[in-house]
Amino acid sequence: MTSLKKLQLLLMFAAILLLLYIAPEQASAAANVSAKIKEGLKQVQTLLTGLVVTVGICVSIWIIIKKLPGVDDPHTKNEMFRGVGMALAGVGLAAAIVWLVPWMYALFA
Repeated sequence: MTSLKKLQLLLMFAAILLLLYIAPEQASAAANVSAKIKEGLKQVQTLLTGLVVTVGICVSIWIIIKKLPGVDDPHTKNEMFRGVGMALAGVGLAAAIVWLVPWMYALFA
């Protein structure tokens, strides 16, 4: 089995588990629709935050693996730490945006 097929199977399995975990148990009940919408949006925010963090971890690992062979050179080490720092800053900014945009919308709506 190729690594692409293995990755596809792993991602499909993870998506199914995620949907089973996130799906509310009483979605068919009609009471408190607005509370259920807010809870659903909070779950979407949590999912997006997790996705942002996962992508940030993958990018940081890729930068480290790419720069690791030449880590003896101070310039390469500086580039590696700067790249990982920028990736972490991007993750922090993206995660903050995921939570701040709906808050700002609710504030002015």
